Amino acid sequence: MPIKFATLWHDYQPYLIALSVFIVLVAIAITTLIVAIRKTQRLRSPSSNASKDTPKSQEKAPVTNAEENKTDAYGVKRAKLTIGDIASPWTQGIYERHSPEGKIDALLPPFAFDESGGIHRLHLVDAAKGVDVESILQLCNTGAGLAVNGLYATLLLWHLSDNRYKEFVLKVVSHAQIPPEQKELVRFLFQDIVGKPVTVFEVPGLKHWSKPIFYAAVELYTLPNILPKKWEELQKILPTAFLRFYELELAQKLPIRSIYKNAVENPIFEEGLYRVNLQTLRKWMNPSRWLRVYNSGNAERLSAWVEKQPCETIADALFHIANPSVFVKEDLPEELATKIDAILGAENTREWLFGDAEKPRLIYRLHYFKYFCLFARFNDAVRCFAVLGVFRKMRNYRLFYARALLMSGMLHDAWAEVASLLEDFSEDKAVLNEAAIYAHKLGRYDEASEIFSRARALFPDDTTLAYNEAVFTEEFSRVQIAEKWSTVEKLNTWAKPERIVPPPVVE
Repeated sequence: MPIKFATLWHDYQPYLIALSVFIVLVAIAITTLIVAIRKTQRLRSPSSNASKDTPKSQEKAPVTNAEENKTDAYGVKRAKLTIGDIASPWTQGIYERHSPEGKIDALLPPFAFDESGGIHRLHLVDAAKGVDVESILQLCNTGAGLAVNGLYATLLLWHLSDNRYKEFVLKVVSHAQIPPEQKELVRFLFQDIVGKPVTVFEVPGLKHWSKPIFYAAVELYTLPNILPKKWEELQKILPTAFLRFYELELAQKLPIRSIYKNAVENPIFEEGLYRVNLQTLRKWMNPSRWLRVYNSGNAERLSAWVEKQPCETIADALFHIANPSVFVKEDLPEELATKIDAILGAENTREWLFGDAEKPRLIYRLHYFKYFCLFARFNDAVRCFAVLGVFRKMRNYRLFYARALLMSGMLHDAWAEVASLLEDFSEDKAVLNEAAIYAHKLGRYDEASEIFSRARALFPDDTTLAYNEAVFTEEFSRVQIAEKWSTVEKLNTWAKPERIVPPPVVE
């Protein structure tokens, strides 16, 4: 028999090894499946007991001191213990049997944000009735007990308007053993206590909770857009007490036509429209929309908002450059101008300006062009203007282009651009002012005088035009005196040299 077995092993060794491995793998798979099924059943049982619709007679009774002592006998005080990174089945079972997570869901309040970003919550007093709060608080006397019951106790105290909830909020957010989704929930719901405002987007764990009235508010604040049909569904779930707060969120997420239509009569939708415009400005930096917001009666508010925007990235720097109220470098605060130049100046823009490198998107090129003009990189500006596409027709940027041509020494091209602007915008104050200055600098004094006269007739009270015209008149007078005295000097020299006297000085 041993000889036959040895022969069999020798002939079929690979197959026997493969068969043994297969049997072991099948056994492991079956064991894993059984454990998973049992764990799923344990996970489902607490939530069904704590459902909001479950009669109170069928609800799970609060944990008693006897049960507390029973868990102490096992050496576990309602803490989620683990072995390595995997929960021990024994300790996990004890944790799930005594954890109030199922009841937490029933206590989650609906929430909303006001215009200033402050959070509002709705008390659900009935949800906390019949619960022995003091017994729950006793369970939180230990660190492990607080880890399991801390959030439950916090919500109970808050719904009962018991000020001790503030102490529990601070304990929960600083506790190391509390599950992350519970910590996030406390930080979010009680951000006025923690002192750190949090938006819904910053707390992905909020979607962990399935209570309809709570989840509906989460959806409202996380959906990028809301169609009227979706709002009808949410409105059936959300509390009417908070509809005035929800309206502000709707005013930013409904179809834009609905927002514009309602903004005419509804101040909340008017505010929502303003916020939508701010989001659009920050993302796309469109100059036309920027001017539209400036001219809608929000100029001061918009300027204050722009000042608070950071300047850390290329997009941030271009955003500040895009500001239409910035026409010369001196319009920027000195510290901000230094930051912008450090960020954009470090970029090797010549690779896409003069080389074959991929060009940034069109709106970025537009603001790079303005940056080049403001920071005296005029050759780069002239080259950049050639790749601006449709933006080359915009008045402001044609003025910048004329300036870049002038400062690059292309005087005739600069005057041609300004003359073209003057034809297209014959009654534009900025164009008239710029054209008159260019004519003056290029020695076209008669044309400069004519342009200043036209500008003065159209804008008699404009101080900038009046000052520039005064400077021009003084300098033009010096030129005229010099020219006339030159003629006199020639005549005197030809007639009687001894009669030559110095020309008068114009002060």
